[in-house]
Amino acid sequence: MANSFRNECSQILHGRERRIAIRFVAGLFALSTVACNKGPADEALKAAEQALAAATEVETYVPEEFAAVSRILLEARASYAAGRHTDALRAAQALPDRIAAATVAAARRKEQSAAAWSALSVELEPRLEALAARLTLLASGGAISSERLAAAQAELATLSQAWADAKAADERGDVPKAVAGAHDVEGKALTLAARLGLKPLPAASASAPP
Repeated sequence: MANSFRNECSQILHGRERRIAIRFVAGLFALSTVACNKGPADEALKAAEQALAAATEVETYVPEEFAAVSRILLEARASYAAGRHTDALRAAQALPDRIAAATVAAARRKEQSAAAWSALSVELEPRLEALAARLTLLASGGAISSERLAAAQAELATLSQAWADAKAADERGDVPKAVAGAHDVEGKALTLAARLGLKPLPAASASAPP
């Protein structure tokens, strides 16, 4: 009876020892995994940051994707700083391919923006000149009230300034902003021309980039 009891106690103790040993080994494995991922995570983060810095046109032409990638990088850096190296590694490893795709999209939008700006820059200059000539004609013939004339002249002055701003944006290399401004001037110039009874000039075949 005593021997049986001792055997049972021995088995229980050995079982506990085995469980403690298993937990200890598992803990060592987890620590080893974290330590092993620290270096690769740091390298992956640096590679992603360098890739984004090299993709200089992504911020200009696909700003929404630039913002998304930048946010993921910040979160991955925070995970790394908090010791979650595996999470940081997983996040950073996916970024180079995403940045490469964004670079391709940026190049496509750059081409579209350049084509749109080329067409708009040819179209808008004569359109604004035609509006100015129309106002001069209406004023000289007394075909428009002084109030309407003053309002139209003020509107034309605003359009001319907006067009100058768009050209300045193009000179700075911010073609998307230049195209957006030119499209806004185009629409408002058409509205003013209609109010003044001026037939619209043939529109250039330009569309805003997506």
